[in-house]
Formats: sequence, C-alpha cells, structure tokens
Amino acid sequence: MDIHRLEDVKRFLSKWLLDFAIGIYVYTYPFNGDMIDVAINRPSGFIVSEIINQYNLIEIYNELKNTKNNNIEDKCYENATYIVKKIGLDSIELCNTIKKILNCVSCATLGLKDSNAIAYQLISLKKCRKIERYIQIKEKRKNVDAYLWLCGKIAIIDTKNSFTIEIKPASQDSIERINKRISMLKNYKYIILNFFGYQRFGSRRPITHILGKKLVHRDWSGFIETICGYPFPTESRDSITSRLQWYECRDVLYPYNSIENSICFKTIDNPLKIIKTIPKNILQLYINAYQSYLFNVVLSKTWLDIIERYGIVKALDIIRKDIAFLPIPGISTQYTTKISRDILNDILYIEDVKLEDFYIKELGLLINGDYRKSYMAIEDFQYSLSDNSIKLRFTLESGCYATIALREILYIDPLLYT
Repeated sequence: MDIHRLEDVKRFLSKWLLDFAIGIYVYTYPFNGDMIDVAINRPSGFIVSEIINQYNLIEIYNELKNTKNNNIEDKCYENATYIVKKIGLDSIELCNTIKKILNCVSCATLGLKDSNAIAYQLISLKKCRKIERYIQIKEKRKNVDAYLWLCGKIAIIDTKNSFTIEIKPASQDSIERINKRISMLKNYKYIILNFFGYQRFGSRRPITHILGKKLVHRDWSGFIETICGYPFPTESRDSITSRLQWYECRDVLYPYNSIENSICFKTIDNPLKIIKTIPKNILQLYINAYQSYLFNVVLSKTWLDIIERYGIVKALDIIRKDIAFLPIPGISTQYTTKISRDILNDILYIEDVKLEDFYIKELGLLINGDYRKSYMAIEDFQYSLSDNSIKLRFTLESGCYATIALREILYIDPLLYT
C-alpha cells in the first residue's frame, strides 16, 4: 500500500477510548478533522419509541392515557401486553419490576432500550395473579408509566424503532459542520456500519463483554473480581474508589438490587458456586455482550480491509452485496465468506477462544452463533433547525442503535452523547 492510501485509511479510525473498549475501531466515512461542540440533554433530548406492526407506540400510549376504561378481561391474567413510558432504568430492570408488582411468571421485551432516554416500549407478561390498567413508579431518577393495551396473545410481524434526538450546537460553525456530515450521509443513502451500540456494554463502565469472556474462559475468580472491582476510568471518582476498596475488604456498598450487592460481600473461596446464584438469563446476557464485542471487532477489521483495497464507493457496494451479513460467533457458527472466516479465526486466536467454548457445561449454558447485518440504513431521516438546536428524526430496524448513527454525524467522544 502506498503512503497516500495509508493516510486515507487513518481518517477512518476512531480515537476514542470507549469505542476501542467495545471493539469499534472505525467510522464508516472518513473524518475531515473539523471538530464539533454540541450537547444532548439526556434523557429529555433523546426519545425512542417502538414501532410494532407499523403502529408507533408513542401514539398508542397517548391514546391509552386519555382513555377511561377500567374493564379487565379474564384472559388478561394469562397474557397481558402493556405499553410503557420509562426513564432512568433499563429494560431488564423494568421487566423485573413490573413482573414483581403484578406477580407474574414471566415478562419479555422486544429489545433493550437506553436507560438514559425517554423510551416507549412494549412488555408482554404471562400468568399474572394481578392485573392493573395503569401502573406508575416514581423513585428518584426512575419514572415508569405503564398502560394495559391488549389481552391475549399478540402476533408481532414487524418491529422498528423511531427516534427523536435534539442536538444543541455551541456555535454556528458546529451547525455548518453537522450540515456537511448529514449531506455526506445523504449522498451515500444513509448507509452506515451496523455496530452493536454502547448500551449493550455499558457506556460508563463497559465491562459486560469482559464478564462474558471470563465465563467463556471458565475464569470464575476473574469474573468475580471484574464485576466487583475492576474500576474503569470513565466511572465517577466515588465508584472508582469503592471498587479499589473492594480489593482490600468486602465492606463496600453497591446499589440495591444490583448483582454486585448480592455477590460482592461474599468470600471467593468457591467462585463458581457464587456465579451459579446469578440468574441464567443475566449470565447469558454477559456472554451475548462478548459475542457482540467479537462481532464489532470483525466488522471493524473487515471494513478496514476492504477500504484499503477498494476505497469508499466500492467498499460500500461490497458490504451491501457480498458481505451483507457477518457471523456472531458461538456454537455451530458457519462462515459466509473467506474474508469473514479469516478475520474471525485471527480474532478468536488472539482471544484464546474456540467456538466450542460457548458451551459452558458448568453453568448449563449453550450459546449459539448467529448472523447480523453488517450495515444499516437510516430510514425516514428528517432534519430541522430552530432556536439554535437541531432536531433529528429517523427510524431504524430493530436491533440497530441510534447512538451508532449519531457517532457518524458528530465524530465526538461518545461519552458526550451516551
């Protein structure tokens, strides 16, 4: 490769610690060097709403809010679907909380929604002893309003997510630079790389994938040490101090109902026994995060490889037609192309992981491989400017992350918008 092509490739590389921590090494498009100074007010400036079978849940939520119907059918106790507006808690905590209130056997969501946003999402509950038309929770920064929508089984055919994000640029220069980047995205039909986003790993303490790797490696002691200690530089000073203190003694206060609160006070003479007290769905979530990290690395290296060889226009054509899907490693993973096979094999060698390691007999977990689309298209993109703020509206397929779309527009430290 000549020196000019090498310099061109460098413009695609990220420089942010959080990106590298979760396997995102590149941008889809080259960075021109112009810095942007913006703020996004969280959670009020970041709204996400699920679209179910072409119905936007924020609209249904507002209808339910204004409906006075207290009738509850018998079949609601068997299968109940709520539409929830939530702020300040993740989707797993939301499900666990509602399930406990209604004394249900199970609760499921269609996806994990950002806790630091105003999110409208559907939750499905089964075999509940109690049903309420309206549930409200207000605890410090947590806010939940849930309305009963449907009773009985619901057939979900199509799911997407709509986003409304308000960006506040600090200067006219920043507005103009954002305009240029949006124009560039438009020229390429709003196609970007489909990385797993920051909330999959934790934006202030991105360790869920590290915990997953410890489980795959059967490093039980390392798992306990990582979850209880292992301070990350982007955490608050108090959190870092507490985690360092854990190495000296077990007398550290962790958030109530957190995994740390239930296991970190115990001695680690038998770490596997402690890990087995953690619900299997949480352990699987950690391993899924590790799979997501590996996918991000595969996608980053694949993109660098084809950018070096072909340049941006041809690379976009290849990613859409020839490498439209890349493997998420797990049991029975098969390769779609030679390039993905070679890159994934190199990564697994460096990680000291074999595909069969994703069967963790000690925990009764068998984690299958899968495939994920290597690119996403930002749909229904709208852009407006008023009162020195920029409002973005767009739609993404289920499983795609708005923060990944934002990073392609802003090119700033992700800690500023996650």
